[in-house]
Amino acid sequence: MAPLPAWLGLLALLAALAGCLGATEPATSLRITTAELIEPGAAPKPVTLPDEWEHSAPERDGAVRYRIEIPDAALHGEASGMFTRRAGMSLRVSLNGRPFASIGDFDRRPLPDMSQEPLLVPLPSALLQPRGNVIEIELHGERRRESGLSDLWFGPLAELRPMHARAQRDRVHSAYAVSAAATVMGLLALLLAVRMRRLTYAYFGVASLLWAWRVSLLTPPTSAPGSALGPALGPALETIFFYVSYPWFVSLMTLYALASIGRETPRVRRWVAAWSVAALLLIVLNWSFNLPLLRTLVSVGMLLMVVALMIQLFDAAWRERSQPAILLSVAALLAFGAGLRDFYVFRIAWDYGALTWSRYTILVLLGVLAWMLVDEFTRSTLALRSLNRDLADRVARKERELHLVFEGQRKRDREQATRAERDRILREMHDGLGGRLVAALALAQQVQPGGAVVDPESDPEAAETAQAHAHEAWGELKSTLDDCLVELRLALDSLEVEQRPLVEALAELRFRIEPSLRAAGVRLVWQPSELLSGAEFGAGDTLQVLRIVREALTNVIKHAQASVVWLRLEPVIDGDVEPATPRALRLSVIDNGLAQRTQQLGEALPLFVPGALGRGRGLANMERRAAAVGASFSSGPQAEGWCVQLELPLPPAATAD
Repeated sequence: MAPLPAWLGLLALLAALAGCLGATEPATSLRITTAELIEPGAAPKPVTLPDEWEHSAPERDGAVRYRIEIPDAALHGEASGMFTRRAGMSLRVSLNGRPFASIGDFDRRPLPDMSQEPLLVPLPSALLQPRGNVIEIELHGERRRESGLSDLWFGPLAELRPMHARAQRDRVHSAYAVSAAATVMGLLALLLAVRMRRLTYAYFGVASLLWAWRVSLLTPPTSAPGSALGPALGPALETIFFYVSYPWFVSLMTLYALASIGRETPRVRRWVAAWSVAALLLIVLNWSFNLPLLRTLVSVGMLLMVVALMIQLFDAAWRERSQPAILLSVAALLAFGAGLRDFYVFRIAWDYGALTWSRYTILVLLGVLAWMLVDEFTRSTLALRSLNRDLADRVARKERELHLVFEGQRKRDREQATRAERDRILREMHDGLGGRLVAALALAQQVQPGGAVVDPESDPEAAETAQAHAHEAWGELKSTLDDCLVELRLALDSLEVEQRPLVEALAELRFRIEPSLRAAGVRLVWQPSELLSGAEFGAGDTLQVLRIVREALTNVIKHAQASVVWLRLEPVIDGDVEPATPRALRLSVIDNGLAQRTQQLGEALPLFVPGALGRGRGLANMERRAAAVGASFSSGPQAEGWCVQLELPLPPAATAD
């Protein structure tokens, strides 16, 4: 079923048309439908009004006179007048042989067409006679143009003015209203065609603008007969285009309707294009040879096209029950009825003054298009909302799935990190604490109770040697156990997750290992730079650095035979950078054992020079740990003694500080 607004629009259109044609006749005014025609060089003859020259005298060109006797009953001593719905091209009016009104320019060629507006001519009371008044209308017309005279009304001006106003509204005001509506909808349709890339709207847009231009021309284009190839080519083409605009409008609306129901095919487009060209040729021939039959053929062709369109629309409406097909079927039916009525009135009855109904059919089509646009927008909006809800549901489901996946992945990452940290702690304890515990166990076996005891009285020297060995083993056991405690504390420190300054970690290591250094007779000189007080590293990197330092200090205790060891922490600054910003830190462990041993032994090289006779396991471990934190490692003699050096890049935060 068609929606309620469509039915209301159709009823309003029918009411408007009924109002245009069903107006009540005035009470005292009289309608005149006969006149005496006086042509130059011919005897007067009676004619019936309306008289359309294209039908009654197609070759007539020039001026004729219509002589009408005014019935005495139409004049009552009041202000009287004459009303006609249409007269053209230009005319002069005389009353009782005396001219009193002139409409149009008689000297211009081609003549201006004054036939589009209804005429109300007041009759001068000074020229009226008590009886037997005669009015003559001198009409100037041209061939191949819509010249003629419609029926006349005589009576009081008070009765004729409403008739004139109604005719003015029907012919002029309605034309402007239709033109404005068609222009707005045509521009809107073209805008939609461009934005949506749909040819359907382009058909409707061009057809609407074409109709708006045609309806708004109260004075149609004019061209002198036979001037199509002469200087007035422009006006001639404009006149031809005016007449061909109607069949082209029908063709474009046919394509629009078929495209709306999905039945516009290339074959249909070819047939419509061929008919449009044929209509143009028929109108050009009619303009050139003044053959009214050709215009009749154009009208028949338009009616046949509308009939073919209606068959397609009715078939689609019946088979598919689609709203566009139903609405367009109703619109096509009304357009066909209006066209059929106009064909009868203008081509069979030859009513020169009749009002065309076809111009109003565009309002139905505009209403159908407007409703289809609103319906399409509504359906698109509802579909978009449904799609949005569906997408929202899908996104919510995906978010839940991703959340579960993320939680699972995070759980696996935590488990993997836990395993990696456990493996690291086990490795550190195995490499550091495990080896020292094994050494401590071996020393404990040497000093365990119940071992071999030498009697001091029987062998004092052996007893003293055994006691010295036991005391030495006990000292080594104590030192080894201290190392185990340091290793355990380092392993526990590595479990911290927060960063802390490297100076602070080195200070703790100094506090823990300094007793061992003092027991070995080595003095520790602490020399950290204030520029690196805020340098922070991760717990893992800090542990690697501490192990390198501890390994270096342990070598000093066990092998260096040094009396002083320097622990230096200083920045590495590029000399050409301003302002001076540290890019790395240099950590050095320097002992004076190399110089002392050289002096004591008098040799070029000391007895122990790490790396001189081969690379020890301690140096290899230190190099491996330095590589793990991205640092460069070196060891070797310097002027102050043996130096173990580590150059570690500063993290970005520390560099910025």
